[in-house]
Amino acid sequence: MILKRALQFLVSLGLMALFLYWAFRGTDTAALWNSLWHISLPWVLVLLGITCVTVLLRAWRWQLLMRPFAPAVSLWDTSLALVICYAANIGIPRSGEALRALSLNWTRGLPVTSVVATVVVERILDLVWLIVFVGLSLLVLRGRLDQAFPLLAPLSLIALLGCIVLLAALVLISLYRERALAIVGRLLGRISPALATRICGLLETFTHGLEALHSPKVYAEIALSSFLLNLGYALIIYAAFSCFAETAGLGLGAAVVIMTLSSIGVIIPTPASAGPYHFFFSQGLHQLYGVPEPAALACATATHALATLFYLAVGGPALWMQWPGRRPQISPEPPRPRGER
Repeated sequence: MILKRALQFLVSLGLMALFLYWAFRGTDTAALWNSLWHISLPWVLVLLGITCVTVLLRAWRWQLLMRPFAPAVSLWDTSLALVICYAANIGIPRSGEALRALSLNWTRGLPVTSVVATVVVERILDLVWLIVFVGLSLLVLRGRLDQAFPLLAPLSLIALLGCIVLLAALVLISLYRERALAIVGRLLGRISPALATRICGLLETFTHGLEALHSPKVYAEIALSSFLLNLGYALIIYAAFSCFAETAGLGLGAAVVIMTLSSIGVIIPTPASAGPYHFFFSQGLHQLYGVPEPAALACATATHALATLFYLAVGGPALWMQWPGRRPQISPEPPRPRGER
């Protein structure tokens, strides 16, 4: 297991190095530093302020997904768990998803498996919205985006179909939990009754985290929070444009396109998303909007560095304070009757 994780980390480092090389090769270093030196500090403060708001919006959406089985979880709890997640991902890709579930286990005593179920749903929602923005970007740019990134449209369509199938499967499993668990139990029971009991116990806890999918009333709140969250991400990019003279003239439409491309970079598992984020962000600015490469890389680098420093500054101390042994443990919340909301 340790060897496997070490190999995964080495692969992620290799991907980071490869994308950073692609992004920065042949760049005029002097022009890059000149752009960074003349960054607009007031717009930096605006960017950081919007980043705080997006954390709260994502925390609100996550709270909605947990409300049926964990109504006592506050916006403060979910916000701290999220910044811990982001801080952990800076060091080890994807480790933050487990840590944010553990954060709520440490502070609120929630079952980790149930919280992980909400994380799975949230990540699927993120991917669906990303694909929607890819479609909008393809429409707005009418062929230019296809020319710059030819595989974007077909891969997005495949991902959208996969997301729809996976979401439908989660809804069905949640609605027909007892029947699904019975089928799994019978199949695994033929191999090992003990294994069947253990797996079914985990799956039952997991499906508690899907209970928000039972209520269509929650869908509107999730859609609203998701829309505001993605608008916030686009405004972060718009604020980043305003930090530099070479990109200050770009509007919100361009910010949506670059937000979409940089989000694709975030999907690739590298420490802090470094490398892919810089590549997709800067190449989008350069190829689609004619921004000189040094200025495009300066904008990408500054946006990435500011977010990284923010999450380290907030998420690092939060993780240190929550680490087991540093604070008293809270008793788990008693399970609620299934029909109670």
